[in-house]
Amino acid sequence: MTLTDVQVAEVVETIQQYATAYRKKDIRALAALVATGISGFGSGPDEVISNHDDFIQHTRRDMSQATLLSIEYPDPQIFGDGRVAWVTSGNTMTYTVDGKTKETLRGRVTMVLRNTGSRWVIEQLHFSMPYGEQSTGQSFPGV
Repeated sequence: MTLTDVQVAEVVETIQQYATAYRKKDIRALAALVATGISGFGSGPDEVISNHDDFIQHTRRDMSQATLLSIEYPDPQIFGDGRVAWVTSGNTMTYTVDGKTKETLRGRVTMVLRNTGSRWVIEQLHFSMPYGEQSTGQSFPGV
């Protein structure tokens, strides 16, 4: 069983709602989009999400340190079986720390979403950035 076109559109809408809520610093909207048992990783060594409270804590920290101007998921790949969907995408975040200088992070994101019957909730989230010291075409740094 694969996702229907309608289900794919619902998943896309959910990840777009996530991006909008994050950009607007809307903790309440973000909290509603993620499962109570959410797990995952951010790009920082201490960004480990084991539950809903961890997610909120890390998100508040992010929001206190920067203002996001945009979050984009270019060309997401979405697969699933109707009950569960998984998303793999590039992820571009444009932000400012000082209110003036725009910076951009280009990373990768994976998400696992569960269909509750009335909506999709994010169960697992992982954001990472390619390791800068690993050369293109090489599997390990220093090779």
